[in-house]
Amino acid sequence: MTAGLVLVALILTARYTFRRAPRAGYLLVLVSIGWLLVDKTMEGATLVTFSPDRGLTEGDLVGAVGIAVGLGQAWPDLTQRWRRLVAALRR
Repeated sequence: MTAGLVLVALILTARYTFRRAPRAGYLLVLVSIGWLLVDKTMEGATLVTFSPDRGLTEGDLVGAVGIAVGLGQAWPDLTQRWRRLVAALRR
């Protein structure tokens, strides 16, 4: 049941943070990481097997896409923070 609630939270977060302020992408990344931590009961089929007990599943793709979209949305903020850090270190 927890995985289902986190999945609903992930879908709603993706829907309502899409094309919002770059910092909204951070929330999507956090919820996506939460999904990757609790998705064991809803993983689906194994797409790629790395070892007998490790692999990439359909459920993992949901979290990966959420992280990618969130980072893409937060990218302007991340680059701006990086530039400020580099400028401060050069002083």
